[in-house]
Amino acid sequence: VKKIAVISGEIELDQTQAVIVKEVQPPLLADVNDDGIVNIFDLVIIAGQFNKSGVSLSGDVNDDNLVNIFDLIMVAGNFGKSNIAAPTMLTNKLTFTTQQKQSIQSAIVELEDMLVRSEIEELVFNLLKTILPKRLSEQTQILPNYPNPFNPETWIPFELSRGSAVSVTIYNVVGTAVRSISMGYLKAGRYVSRSRAIYWDGKADSGERVASGTYFYTLKADTSTFTQKMIILK
Repeated sequence: VKKIAVISGEIELDQTQAVIVKEVQPPLLADVNDDGIVNIFDLVIIAGQFNKSGVSLSGDVNDDNLVNIFDLIMVAGNFGKSNIAAPTMLTNKLTFTTQQKQSIQSAIVELEDMLVRSEIEELVFNLLKTILPKRLSEQTQILPNYPNPFNPETWIPFELSRGSAVSVTIYNVVGTAVRSISMGYLKAGRYVSRSRAIYWDGKADSGERVASGTYFYTLKADTSTFTQKMIILK
C-alpha cells in the first residue's frame, strides 16, 4: 500500500510497493458443470449418472463414489430462486441418451417410492418429472447392479413388462451356483430403487461371505432369462 507524506507543502510518495489483494471465491460445491451457477443443468448431470458408482464421477457431489439421492438433494438445496423459476424453458434445450433417460427414471422411481418426501426431495421429484415427462416403455430386463464393484453388498435392479415369479441365481466364475434369491410373484413395473431391487449381502446360501472376484447373476422371470456380470472387491 502506498504511503503519502506531506513535506513543506509538497506531496512525496515513499518507495513502498503497492499491494493489491484480490479475494478468491471458493468454488460452489454443487456447481457440477463449473459454470458458476447451481441450477437445473447440474441436477440433470447427476440424474443422468444416477446409481453409477466409481471414482471421479462428476455427479458424485459428496465424494462417496456413488451417485444417488443425496447428491440430487445437495444440488437442489443450493438452488437460487431465480434458477428454479423456469425449469420447463431450460429443459427444452436438453436431449438425453437412452441410458441417461433410464438413470433419470430410476431417480424418479426411487423418490416416488418414498412414503414421505422432504421439501427438497419434493422439489427434486417435481423437477425430474419436468425433465422427463414421458416414462420409458417397460420391458422385462435385468439392469446393471449397483454399486459395482462392491463390498460387501449390492442391489440388482430389473424391469417386468408383466406380472411374473422372479428369482435370481448368483454363480462364481466357474459356473457354480453360490446363492439363490426368490422374490415370489411380482407385478409388472420397474424394480430399480433400493427398496424394490433385489438385495444381495455378498453371502452364499451357507451364510458365509463369498471371496473377491467376478460373479454372474441370472434373473428368471416368466419364460425369460437374463445374465449380467458383477465384481466383488475386498
